[in-house]
Amino acid sequence: MYKVPGSGVAVGTGVGSLAATGAGVAWWVVVGAVLLVAGLLLTRASRRRRATADE
Repeated sequence: MYKVPGSGVAVGTGVGSLAATGAGVAWWVVVGAVLLVAGLLLTRASRRRRATADE
Protein backbone atom coordinates (compact mmCIF):
# COMPACT_ATOMS: atom_id res chain seq x y z
CA MET A 1 0.00 0.00 0.00
CA TYR A 2 1.21 3.49 -0.85
CA LYS A 3 1.54 6.08 1.89
CA VAL A 4 1.26 9.77 1.16
CA PRO A 5 4.58 11.35 2.19
CA GLY A 6 4.36 13.06 5.56
CA SER A 7 0.78 12.01 6.26
CA GLY A 8 1.11 8.61 7.87
CA VAL A 9 -2.15 7.60 6.16
CA ALA A 10 -2.19 4.86 3.56
CA VAL A 11 -4.04 5.65 0.35
CA GLY A 12 -7.10 3.49 -0.13
CA THR A 13 -8.10 3.26 3.52
CA GLY A 14 -11.39 5.16 3.27
CA VAL A 15 -12.41 8.75 3.96
CA GLY A 16 -9.09 9.50 5.62
CA SER A 17 -7.33 8.79 2.36
CA LEU A 18 -9.49 11.37 0.57
CA ALA A 19 -8.40 13.99 3.06
CA ALA A 20 -4.78 12.82 2.83
CA THR A 21 -4.71 13.10 -0.95
CA GLY A 22 -6.34 16.52 -0.89
CA ALA A 23 -9.33 15.39 -2.94
CA GLY A 24 -12.43 17.38 -2.16
CA VAL A 25 -15.58 15.47 -1.29
CA ALA A 26 -17.61 17.74 -3.56
CA TRP A 27 -15.61 16.51 -6.55
CA TRP A 28 -16.50 12.90 -5.74
CA VAL A 29 -20.18 13.81 -5.32
CA VAL A 30 -20.21 15.55 -8.71
CA VAL A 31 -18.52 12.59 -10.40
CA GLY A 32 -21.00 10.20 -8.80
CA ALA A 33 -23.96 12.29 -9.96
CA VAL A 34 -22.59 12.51 -13.52
CA LEU A 35 -22.07 8.74 -13.63
CA LEU A 36 -25.62 8.12 -12.38
CA VAL A 37 -27.13 10.41 -15.00
CA ALA A 38 -25.03 8.82 -17.74
CA GLY A 39 -26.13 5.37 -16.63
CA LEU A 40 -29.79 6.38 -16.63
CA LEU A 41 -29.51 7.86 -20.12
CA LEU A 42 -27.78 4.75 -21.47
CA THR A 43 -30.39 2.50 -19.86
CA ARG A 44 -33.27 4.51 -21.36
CA ALA A 45 -31.66 4.48 -24.81
CA SER A 46 -31.11 0.73 -24.61
CA ARG A 47 -34.72 0.08 -23.59
CA ARG A 48 -36.03 2.31 -26.39
CA ARG A 49 -33.93 0.46 -28.98
CA ARG A 50 -35.14 -2.90 -27.67
CA ALA A 51 -38.80 -1.74 -27.69
CA THR A 52 -38.61 -0.51 -31.29
CA ALA A 53 -36.89 -3.72 -32.38
CA ASP A 54 -39.71 -5.81 -30.85
CA GLU A 55 -42.42 -3.98 -32.78
